[in-house]
Amino acid sequence: MKISTHLKQTAAILAVIAWSTGTADTLQSHQSIQAAAEEYILENVDAHQETQPTAKAGHLDSRLRLATCDVPLEAFQPNGGRTLGNTTVGVRCTGSKTWTLYVPVKVSLFGSVVTATRPLSKGMVLQAEDLKLVEKDLAQLQASYYTDISQLAGKQVTRRVAMGKAVTSSMVKDRRQVERGQFVSLIAESGGLQVRMKGEALEDGTAGQRIQVRNVSTRRVLDGVVLSASTVQVGM
Repeated sequence: MKISTHLKQTAAILAVIAWSTGTADTLQSHQSIQAAAEEYILENVDAHQETQPTAKAGHLDSRLRLATCDVPLEAFQPNGGRTLGNTTVGVRCTGSKTWTLYVPVKVSLFGSVVTATRPLSKGMVLQAEDLKLVEKDLAQLQASYYTDISQLAGKQVTRRVAMGKAVTSSMVKDRRQVERGQFVSLIAESGGLQVRMKGEALEDGTAGQRIQVRNVSTRRVLDGVVLSASTVQVGM
């Protein structure tokens, strides 16, 4: 009687082991799902930089059990999905046992960006020594970062910038050369002839910007281009 009971228990245990082994063999591995998501995003990432992006799929729930797909896994991205930073990639099986899973993926793309070498205060005019290039994850930055220090030299800071922070276009502006109400020299050229007149700026302006000015003598309002802090070129 005891032997019979022991044999039944042993048979039951062997049956469970056999079922578990067979089930494991027919389950899609989490690693294959993660790899499909990573490969898809790396092939489709919108990388205009000369650096290689990296992708890391998030962990899947250990309780997740999906049947092994009898055809290659198909990956896709939901409408409106981003290709950099934290994103989501869909992975599905279109074989005899269909299923779809959405996998979180972090995509990084490192490149050199211009950062502040010291705290920058509002109103200061940037010099080359205030800036340096540092490797950062571009996926975590705004699209308006700079990659060339010369693009920022001479610009004016619009708000406080912490040391080490990447400088973006919202933090700077072109330095104002001419202020509204300021008296300036108006220069008009035609056929090699140059005429200078006294004028008044009716608008603020930066170098190369078109503003309105008034000829002090004639009171005529003209359009001109700011050449410097004291000169505006106008038409004859």
